Amino acid sequence: MDTLIFVLFLYVLLTIPVFVVLMLFAALTRSARLRRAAEVVSLSTCAALLVLTFQRAFEKPLLWVVVVLLIAVLAFGVSTIVRRVDDRQSGT
Repeated sequence: MDTLIFVLFLYVLLTIPVFVVLMLFAALTRSARLRRAAEVVSLSTCAALLVLTFQRAFEKPLLWVVVVLLIAVLAFGVSTIVRRVDDRQSGT
């Protein structure tokens, strides 16, 4: 379990600069694909943080607020991406 926590923590630390670079290139090139890739990277980071925070929330009950907020951010982000893909496929 400790190895999984360590790997998830490293993943979170590594995805932060990846997200920044992707968003920088997306802003410079105005590429929708790069922006979507950056959104997916940020949502995967949010999911990794959710696992890390959920594991620690049993030790520190105040972290349950953070768990609920991360779930809300993850649900909103996924629904936004799904809605955008659905709109693109329907042709509107």
